[in-house]
Amino acid sequence: MSLKRYERAKTVEEACRLLAAGEGTVAVLAGGTDIRADLRGGRPVDAVVDIKAIPELREIRWSSNGELVIGSCVTMRRVAEDPRIAERYPALAIAAGRMASFQVRSRATIAGNLGNASPCADTAPALLVLQARVRLAGPRGRIEAAFHGFIRDCKKTALERGEIITAVVVPPGPPGLRSAFLKIKRVRGHDMALVNAAGAFDPATREFRLAIGSVAPTPLLIPGLEGVCPPGATAEEVGEAVAEIALEHIHPIDDVRATAEYRRDMTALLCRRLAKSLMTE
Repeated sequence: MSLKRYERAKTVEEACRLLAAGEGTVAVLAGGTDIRADLRGGRPVDAVVDIKAIPELREIRWSSNGELVIGSCVTMRRVAEDPRIAERYPALAIAAGRMASFQVRSRATIAGNLGNASPCADTAPALLVLQARVRLAGPRGRIEAAFHGFIRDCKKTALERGEIITAVVVPPGPPGLRSAFLKIKRVRGHDMALVNAAGAFDPATREFRLAIGSVAPTPLLIPGLEGVCPPGATAEEVGEAVAEIALEHIHPIDDVRATAEYRRDMTALLCRRLAKSLMTE
């Protein structure tokens, strides 16, 4: 371990100041599930800024216009077990509940799952199809931006030095919007996704949105789905059409967990399963 300094921030402004002023590599500590593993693996981290004690980052709030605001230090377990989130945004609740083990979900945070910028982050596909936004604080002040584009590459985000995620914001969506999340992993239990996917479907407009993880350097929101679900189309027809489009945009690799060919096959399978699930409720 190379950790030299530990700071505990009491406010968002203090956290940003400590992150910006620190020398060398300074990391944020929230749930700690990723940074502990990194430190044990020899990642050079000179200092950490602990943000767990900042009250506003630990809240789940519903705004007057129906938006869901999840503080960055809210644990995955709280997201998974919140009945209102499960009712309105099932894809997000299911994704949070499928991440890792019960013990890890009780520590890991929503912002950590995103800020780690893993291609297989379980909540990322759900947040992409739900058109979520992220709230950031730092030298640029407090800003809000679309989550789509926030993860720039494997392990790289749009965060600047001295900046933190303060919340994830999910818009209310149209009445009747359906969403779902599916995941394929190597073993039963808490393994990372070989492929994960989320879909959202609006029966009124026939709009279908799809996002897939672990098949490219970042989780992908699949483009070109306009008109993929015309009136009268069956779930099987839509599933095949969505799968064909998705396969044009993914870039899976061979690694120790799966081959690129397997990931392509599983992508098509999840597309068909999502279409069936979303269109037959």
